[in-house]
Amino acid sequence: MPLVSVSGKDNIKALVKNEFKGEGRGIGTYLFGKDHNVGALFGSNLMYENDANKHGRLRKIVGEAMSPVAIDAALPSIQELANQQVNKVLKEDTIQMEEVFTDFTLDIAWKQILGLDLKEEDITEFHKMVHQYVAGIMDPILLVPFHIPGLMKWTKVGRARTYIVSKIEEKLDKLEMYGPDSSTLSKLYFATDDDGNKLTREEVIHNAILLIFAGSETSSSTLTCASLLLGLHPNVWRKIKAEQDELVAELGEEFTRETLDKSVYLDSVIKETLRVKPIEFGEMRLVENTVEVDGKQIPKNWFALFNVKQTHWNDPSTFKEDGSHMDVREGFQPERWLDETTKPSEWMPFGEGGRRCI
Repeated sequence: MPLVSVSGKDNIKALVKNEFKGEGRGIGTYLFGKDHNVGALFGSNLMYENDANKHGRLRKIVGEAMSPVAIDAALPSIQELANQQVNKVLKEDTIQMEEVFTDFTLDIAWKQILGLDLKEEDITEFHKMVHQYVAGIMDPILLVPFHIPGLMKWTKVGRARTYIVSKIEEKLDKLEMYGPDSSTLSKLYFATDDDGNKLTREEVIHNAILLIFAGSETSSSTLTCASLLLGLHPNVWRKIKAEQDELVAELGEEFTRETLDKSVYLDSVIKETLRVKPIEFGEMRLVENTVEVDGKQIPKNWFALFNVKQTHWNDPSTFKEDGSHMDVREGFQPERWLDETTKPSEWMPFGEGGRRCI
């Protein structure tokens, strides 16, 4: 598999301009294993779509579930779940922050994304099954060029997906019976495009699974990295706390969009976390027809990797020859985001482009 790494925001933008030019032209999304096991486990009606019209339709309708209004409606639920995790942490002498944030994001998945009403024992089972699904779908054995017999019944990852689908189906039946609620799944189910068209039931299920897969692991990883960096930089933690204390005094305990918008220093900490420790090393596209980037040709049928880590490393606004600008101890400086003269100029840490992410 011939592969070329492309770094630098301008170079990556030049490459992305070649998307949606039609089959056999430009570049396109490529999901490894999509014709067999991986495709079956993800689903077929996702924004991994090279047809511009199909992608545009899915993106517009799915985007309604993640609009600013939808996020505003979700904040009370997210705050409640965050408070529950904080209360658990305060009761323990020693904690693993990765476990805390994994539980937190999975709680958001069942309560806010899917809108389920789970008992304590059901929550444990849900966490187990989602973890089993996320871990299992990355297994290289799924890339074999044939359908694994009994994939959904006899493999752990298949049984986990079947469980998740059953929970989504149960919730959709309730939404059909009782009408919309504040869950993300409800927004997916009832959202329409400009012509009044909705997602099919299958499209809702597949995209809900993708939201859980893409949202829980990435968010918990970012929060875990942030906790590491705050542990190494207690002065940064004190500044975050001071900012939040001021906002509580001004706006109250309830976490609202206004609170979020005014959390300027917290925002800089998250951005700096994603600069030093981006979620993924890069993103892949299949070159369907020879393209030119920065005066160099990338041949047809090669894979192009959007190299996020290298892009951050090479940023002229932050670069240091000794590599300390990417070091968790020496390079982590949230204040750089508060001044236009020190603000990073090459930053693209999260998401897989317009093709897959909202």
